[in-house]
Amino acid sequence: MNTNDLDLFVAVAKLGSFAKAAASFDTRRALVSRRIGELEKQLGTPLFIRTTRAMSLTPSGELFLEQVEPILNQLYNATHTIKNQHTQIEGKLRIGLLPFADKLLATQIADFSFVYPQVQLDVFTITGGYREITRLGLDFVLDVGQLDDSSFIAKKLISFKQKLFASPDYLAKNPSINSIEDLQAHKLLASRSGSRSAERLIDNRWHFTDTSIDVKHKVTTSDFNSLYSFCLAGAGIAQLPSSIVLEDLINKRLVNVLPELETEQTDVYLIYPSRKHMTSAARLFIDYIHQALEGIQLGAVKMREQR
Repeated sequence: MNTNDLDLFVAVAKLGSFAKAAASFDTRRALVSRRIGELEKQLGTPLFIRTTRAMSLTPSGELFLEQVEPILNQLYNATHTIKNQHTQIEGKLRIGLLPFADKLLATQIADFSFVYPQVQLDVFTITGGYREITRLGLDFVLDVGQLDDSSFIAKKLISFKQKLFASPDYLAKNPSINSIEDLQAHKLLASRSGSRSAERLIDNRWHFTDTSIDVKHKVTTSDFNSLYSFCLAGAGIAQLPSSIVLEDLINKRLVNVLPELETEQTDVYLIYPSRKHMTSAARLFIDYIHQALEGIQLGAVKMREQR
């Protein structure tokens, strides 16, 4: 029994099909199927229940995965530890980002890629938040809001607030806005952005730091990307993170409506299953991103103190 076969088994179990596992290893589906079949013969028991539509682990397969995965992680972690004592850190990281999370951390991720060119980043756009870690075999997920699953670890990265924005074209064609009550006469856009909010109904109140207002949404979307695009195109007024529309404000593609209004802050977390069995590249990514963002936040505090 060799580690390559065990790697294939874990990949099939995590990804749910021979085809996906084969693609992740850049090999043929038939080879994966044959190697798994030989592994089952060695163990004397089937590991997967195969149907024409889906594949799932047998009870023996679940037990085998539970026992094998930690051993493989320890083995590769030991290998990386010894290797990285003498060579540059390398490896592959699979990262899940909620729509628009790339705009919040694009600079830091790009800088990491430049500083550590031997680390390959495989980035997925996801909608299920930390629940996608197991399904897609991810190392990390960037998610928002409080974590409600104790089997995962959440490391807070940044916080952001949302303000109201609209395009100049929209504002020119609609009644002027001088107070929060004036919003009632306008087309308001909303998003179910975020892994936990995606499954609930849109809140029919807009909540700000010191006040709130009943609203009737003209357009609702499933994520920030669509919300941003509709707002930029002149469909109406939207709540968006200030940090991701800065360039649009500078170039006058968007206008901050009622600047005194802003939401409570939303926290962004880096979520992962465990730090115990991480590769050196994974640990490095966590520490690098966190330190980079801490530096930015410290600089912002100093700038405010100097004003």
